[in-house]
Amino acid sequence: MRAHQIMTRPVVTVSSETTIVEAANTMLERHVSGLPVVDAAHKLVGIISEGDFLRRSEIGTQRKRGQFLRFILGPGQAATDFVHEHGRKVTEIMTKEPLTISEDTTLEVIVELMEKNHVKRLPVMRGDQLVGIVSRANLLQAVASLARQIPDPTATMTIFVIASSMPSRRTTGVRSA
Repeated sequence: MRAHQIMTRPVVTVSSETTIVEAANTMLERHVSGLPVVDAAHKLVGIISEGDFLRRSEIGTQRKRGQFLRFILGPGQAATDFVHEHGRKVTEIMTKEPLTISEDTTLEVIVELMEKNHVKRLPVMRGDQLVGIVSRANLLQAVASLARQIPDPTATMTIFVIASSMPSRRTTGVRSA
């Protein structure tokens, strides 16, 4: 199977200038765990996911690092963390330049990319156009769909076992002539 056979389309997207509150509400309303981010020309510029909302100052989950670790990481990482934890626009917290696939990418390659890069969804591109998205849920749907088509090898065995374990009935009675 290939990406075009299991991908979700049309793709729900947000712009890079969307507020994080709007993006979160869109994800909740659409029951999705991530959204591709597009610019004004509808070109893919990033992806935002549930993980981007974990470390947020609004809910008190920002990183708490000791002084020594802050020193080791340097001011650049501290500034990046601050923007991510306090950002108000999608562009401030999204993953920039996300990994993408084409419509012809095989499921084997998709799974390898997801595992290797620790991602849960991959935007599907046709040239520079976003045409779909493949998530782990799409892979699960493919497994469930294919599993329904494969006969259960234990079904006939079960019937045999049940039939062979039943006591035999012999009818006795009077024959009519």
